[in-house]
Amino acid sequence: MLEVIKIKNLAVIDQAEIPFREGLNILSGETGAGKSIILEAISLILGGRASADLVRTGCDEALVEGLFNIESLKEIQDRASRLGYGPDPRELLIKRSVSRTGRHRIHINGELATLQILQELCEGLIDLCGQHEHQSLLKPLMQLDLLDRYGSTQSDAILLQKGLREIAALQREFAELRKLEDERAKRLDFLNFQIEELRAAALEPGEDGRLQSEKKLLQSSEQRLQLAEASRQAFEGGDSTFGVLADLRGMLSKLRLLRQVDESVQPILDSAEKSLIEAEETSSALTRYLQMSSTEPGRLESVQERLARIAELRRKYGTSVDEMIATLGALEKELASLAGIETQLEDLQKRVGTLTQTALQKGLKLSKSRKKSAKLFSDSITGELHDLKMEDAVFEVELEEVAEVEQWSPNFGANRIEYKVRTNRGEEKKSLAKIASGGELSRIMLAVRRVISDRGGIGVYLFDEIDAGMGGQTAFKVGKKLKSVAQFNQVICITHLPQVAAFADHHLIVQKRSQGSRTITEIVELDSGHRQKELARMLGGEKVTPSSLQNAKDLIKLAVL
Repeated sequence: MLEVIKIKNLAVIDQAEIPFREGLNILSGETGAGKSIILEAISLILGGRASADLVRTGCDEALVEGLFNIESLKEIQDRASRLGYGPDPRELLIKRSVSRTGRHRIHINGELATLQILQELCEGLIDLCGQHEHQSLLKPLMQLDLLDRYGSTQSDAILLQKGLREIAALQREFAELRKLEDERAKRLDFLNFQIEELRAAALEPGEDGRLQSEKKLLQSSEQRLQLAEASRQAFEGGDSTFGVLADLRGMLSKLRLLRQVDESVQPILDSAEKSLIEAEETSSALTRYLQMSSTEPGRLESVQERLARIAELRRKYGTSVDEMIATLGALEKELASLAGIETQLEDLQKRVGTLTQTALQKGLKLSKSRKKSAKLFSDSITGELHDLKMEDAVFEVELEEVAEVEQWSPNFGANRIEYKVRTNRGEEKKSLAKIASGGELSRIMLAVRRVISDRGGIGVYLFDEIDAGMGGQTAFKVGKKLKSVAQFNQVICITHLPQVAAFADHHLIVQKRSQGSRTITEIVELDSGHRQKELARMLGGEKVTPSSLQNAKDLIKLAVL
């Protein structure tokens, strides 16, 4: 139930705190006093459109807060828990700010939230039944939802809906695969050509880098050999010259002779011997380098041809050999996927067939339950309409079963639905859409709500002047019905009729007054004495007389179930 609403700087309301109670809450007041602003505030809490025009003149921001007790609303509790507002939330505190700059904010239980989350969370929290909500009753989807609520078949309808949507998704996937299969032959040929070309190239990771380095060496091979040979000859000597090694050996021989006469030259001798060893190793390394650097004939040409082939493949498959190898892997994977399309199609067909059989069984069972509850629903609403002074009215839920499961829709399952009514004796039943009288539609809507009100699942019923244009006797019946709905649910009703207001468990008056140069709307909770005066005003105009007070007192006494 809605426990309290706080409003600040919203249109003509400067600041207000509106308490609500269990049972029937009545809001009354003169036309233009600001009752519509309260509706606007409730709409904002439920995720309605926020406009900067709602901000009170001279203020930068409007605030609306609503506190709901959801202990008895298991579905809302589960939804709040799923959306992250506690493991077992008992209350919902919704705060919404509307800024002139357009930077609106939403808080749920103290945490920032998006408009989408707010709308999802509040679905079913308040059922708004107003003069402008008649149109929803004309929509087949709403008509079927109301029937499911009456017959307690909502959970079955949701399961069927999920099954049919899964079937539709699989059928879309099947169609996409079938379309792909038509192009598969061409794609397979092209893939096989690409894969064969890359496989034939026998690419190795990093090969292009290694070949570039080898090419650079091969192109400089003559110069390298000349320099290496000259270096070797400097060590070993040529045909007519002695090299460094011969000079070192001669020097070493003289030092050994010197050592025999002067032992102090031993360190010099040791150093010379080490120099000879290093020189001999350098000479050997130069010899090995010359042997290894002798290129095989045609190697440079072979490297250049390989690099040219890699450059040709690079234009098709990637900027490097490593990237081309990765492309080959992706192509092979796609080839394997295309090769398995037939298997996938067969698997999808089997799954669709299995799910369709399950959906068929569930859908026919649900349709049977709906047909059973449709008769009881029709009779109950007809009875309610008779109580609401539509003695000749006959209400009927026309439920048609669709034979082919392929023609079922997720929202409707196996059924087509239409609400029909006969308002006058001797006439044929017509679709609700062809009922011209707003008063008749209002009573039909109230009758529907009355019949489903004890089924649970709705937090609050909010009736906005659905009694407009009704006479006193009918209005009294409306009040009685509202009181009956309030036995199972919290009801908030905005009304101008005393016959309805007399049934209130809790009565609030919306009134405006001038304060300096501003108009202020305030909401006042009425005690029994002031409530009687308000009913007297509603009965006889602004001037309250002893006669109107007595009439109000009598009306309150009559307002019992």
